[in-house]
Amino acid sequence: MSHSQRYLVSLAQLHRLEASLGGDAAACRGVVSIYVNMWGPRFRRLSSTILADDLEGAMDSALSVFTSSHMVGAERLEDHAEHLVEALRHKDLNQAARELPALGDCGDLTVADLRVGYLAGRPSLHESGSPAATHSRKE
Repeated sequence: MSHSQRYLVSLAQLHRLEASLGGDAAACRGVVSIYVNMWGPRFRRLSSTILADDLEGAMDSALSVFTSSHMVGAERLEDHAEHLVEALRHKDLNQAARELPALGDCGDLTVADLRVGYLAGRPSLHESGSPAATHSRKE
C-alpha cells in the first residue's frame, strides 16, 4: 500500500491506545501531546545521526520514530520510518539521507493534524472512510 493510501492519523489506532490506557481519554491525549512535542527533537536527532554517519544512533532514532508513530496511529509516518529503518538495516546511510525530506514533511503534517484534530477535540478529522476523503493533506 502506498503512503498516500494510508491514513495520516488512524482514529482506530488512537482508540486502541486509549483502551490500552484503561479507557482514559485524558491519558491518551497526554501521550499524543508528548508525541507531538517530541517530533522536532526526534527528527533533529535522526537527521544529525544520519548526517554524522552514526549507523547505531540513526537506527535507534529511526526505531523511535517508527514505534512511537505506530503507537499514536501515524500510519504514513510509520511507513516512511519503516523505509528508513530498512535502508539502515542495509547500512545504506546515503539512502537513509534521501528518505529524510519526505519523512520530515510527513512528520510535520502528522503533528499539525494531531494538533488541530485530535488534541483540539475534533476527532472527526480522523474518522473512518477512505484516507483521501478523510484527510485533505497529501504528500
